[in-house]
Amino acid sequence: MESGYPCKDMGVWTARNQWIFEGKSVDFRSILSLVWHAISEANHLDIGCMHNCMDDLLILHRFGLQGRPSKAPVIKSVIWSPPAPDWIKVNIDGPTIGFPGFGGCGGIFQNCRAFVKGCFAIPLDQVFAFEAELLAASLAINFAWKYGWHRLWLESDSSYVVQLLSSRSKMVP
Repeated sequence: MESGYPCKDMGVWTARNQWIFEGKSVDFRSILSLVWHAISEANHLDIGCMHNCMDDLLILHRFGLQGRPSKAPVIKSVIWSPPAPDWIKVNIDGPTIGFPGFGGCGGIFQNCRAFVKGCFAIPLDQVFAFEAELLAASLAINFAWKYGWHRLWLESDSSYVVQLLSSRSKMVP
């Protein structure tokens, strides 16, 4: 086996094939450095080269790079965090197709160990997204109360619903 084979002028695939089929030694640190350099250079391009999917965003984040989505919508990385012990967290959503359009609402209840305690999904006729989100929040609160989950952390992607509920909760004595 040859050692110290310079691989800075060859591609990853060529180095791999020479290592597997010819028994040549390859400096994998320099190959990894080449990959890192190519990704960093591509990240500095002005054109959007992401396909607007979470997989692309996660790969770039592993390299410590920011994504440049090609068009709207903007992808935001969201990491689920568990509630405190004795609390239940419900994540809700109310998507629609159109303005207004057919939609639905749903939610999933999880405890501090991320175990699913319950969930719901309801189809809706012609509604606006805000209506679907608000209905999801209302149903989640009602279900939680019904099952005795009085310490509820409600999470929604609708900032308007969150603001509405936050302002109302401050008014309750």
